[in-house]
Amino acid sequence: MQARVARYEVPPERCDEAVEAFLDSAREIAGMNGFGQGFIFVDSETGTAVSMTIWADNAAFEASATKAALSRRRAVDAVDGEVQWVQNFDVVRRFGD
Repeated sequence: MQARVARYEVPPERCDEAVEAFLDSAREIAGMNGFGQGFIFVDSETGTAVSMTIWADNAAFEASATKAALSRRRAVDAVDGEVQWVQNFDVVRRFGD
């Protein structure tokens, strides 16, 4: 499995709007082949947000890259935010439910 994690900065007062913008983008991503799970984390006090998507395999992960980049950009532009960084990971262990 592969994971893509991205960190964003948005105006703190626009965090609720940011979540909605991310969810709109996430619907497209979730429909792609090989998509496993996705998460959005938000610190409403600082305006920091993080998204994480999990992909079944490297092929699905690679195939999603362009659409994911466009979706990220659209979501942050909607709330005058910025993408700070994007990092890719191998998922080496799952735990919990």
